[in-house]
Amino acid sequence: MDLVNTYYEEFKKGAMTPMEVCEGLGLYDLRNRVWHIQGTCALKGDGLYEGLDWLASSLKELQAAGRPTSIGTSSF
Repeated sequence: MDLVNTYYEEFKKGAMTPMEVCEGLGLYDLRNRVWHIQGTCALKGDGLYEGLDWLASSLKELQAAGRPTSIGTSSF
């Protein structure tokens, strides 16, 4: 099960709605994937904590179920 956590800046004039982002990325067609669209505002920080909270809780659920939460390691 993969996680997709997508952020987009909704404050910009002409910004896509969450539904438009989902459709544009083809997320509705994904099977066996957990995904979340979170509107954000880089200028104010709106939505960032909510998206990170979703990601953290999703990873905890996967770990509790014995599912892998990463593949490989980072070289940083």
